[in-house]
Amino acid sequence: MVNFPFDARKLAKLLFPSKTTAVKRTFPPEQKAKTAAVAENEDKEFTRVALDLMDSLFDALRHRVANEENKERFKNLELMAPKHIKEPDSPPQIKGLVSQKKLPQSFYRFRARNEEYCLSVRASARAIEIFVIPSKELVFLSYAEFDTRLKARLDLVHTKYGHTWCLNNERIRVEEILLLLDRSLSSLYPDEEQDGTSDPALHRPQAAPKVHRPPKVDQHKLEMQNLAWKLVQQQEETKRRVARDLHDTVIADMLMLKRYISGDRALTNDEVMETLDEIVEKLRDICNDYAPRNLQDWGLKVSIEGLLERVEERSGISCQMEIERDIARLPELAQLHIFRIVQEALNNAEKYSSATQIMVKIEETADGWMKFIVSDNGSGYDVQLLDEERSDSGGMGMTSMRQRAEIIRSLYLTELAFSSKPGEGAEVRLHVKLR
Repeated sequence: MVNFPFDARKLAKLLFPSKTTAVKRTFPPEQKAKTAAVAENEDKEFTRVALDLMDSLFDALRHRVANEENKERFKNLELMAPKHIKEPDSPPQIKGLVSQKKLPQSFYRFRARNEEYCLSVRASARAIEIFVIPSKELVFLSYAEFDTRLKARLDLVHTKYGHTWCLNNERIRVEEILLLLDRSLSSLYPDEEQDGTSDPALHRPQAAPKVHRPPKVDQHKLEMQNLAWKLVQQQEETKRRVARDLHDTVIADMLMLKRYISGDRALTNDEVMETLDEIVEKLRDICNDYAPRNLQDWGLKVSIEGLLERVEERSGISCQMEIERDIARLPELAQLHIFRIVQEALNNAEKYSSATQIMVKIEETADGWMKFIVSDNGSGYDVQLLDEERSDSGGMGMTSMRQRAEIIRSLYLTELAFSSKPGEGAEVRLHVKLR
């Protein structure tokens, strides 16, 4: 055995028993008819075995990180020791993109993560799985652990001689599992050269051990999965905005009306009708913002004109629209997200710019580009600073606009750009190539 710089004897004992035997996936005949109690006890025993191995693997991983020759390499790496983590009660359901298999109520996990990627290792009764996922997708962890992100799976095979851990249907040795951990860590740093490892303990003169290599990642499938997550996030953000708008306007007006009605002075019918008209108008505005009927019935031109009218009524900002010809009828998905990007740009100009004028210009070029340009004469902003500090936290909705542009890009060639300088106004440009 290779002389490792830490005691690997415990890990070796956990991987396979002292008596070796050919691995068989079938149980002896006398074990086939099992009672529920026997099966439950067996699951508990298998789980205990898996948890013991998880603890030992984490010790090996922690030692690997501590003994890295390049001390700067793992400077920002965060390790989370093994513990039971309860699965979320209501994870998002994304039919057709995420596996719908029923997950356990909890997994025994440990993690290693940097700013971009996370090495996630989880254990169940008969298996230990190693995933590499983007760090930003840790909220619903199990539902980010797709098959295409699986680095390796260790299966516990039980025989009459004891349990044996296998990788790819072959019994795994200590050297192989430590090399697997090292390569999994290297996956967190995709920009590095992947020629071997930097851990002296894993270099041997003989041929490298046989290690499971996962199939090549289907990039298109990953993009679709990431897009599905973004859609879920947008849905949740929309729900929060609807609730906030209803609470701040309609519910507030209804409570005010209730106080007036229950007060000492009875309201006249005209006063009640005036208040109800205001509430109905606010509800109509909210409905138009979140489910614009004009968009389906009359198309983009009429819907954008309606947006400008409402902005002008609310804020007093002079709003103008310049368009040379009618906009061609587009697929509903593209039409909706173009409308939302223009709507978000107008909201930004209304809320943040202190502008006195807003211009929406729509033009079609000879080479088939449809251009939507929203500009204002407001206070402007530093595009780079805003992008770094505010876009991911909500801010002015740049992230949301980019995500919508990605969705349009699935149908047409699409470009989205922001330009602004402090004191010089701002401009959002959306270009969609229809031909």
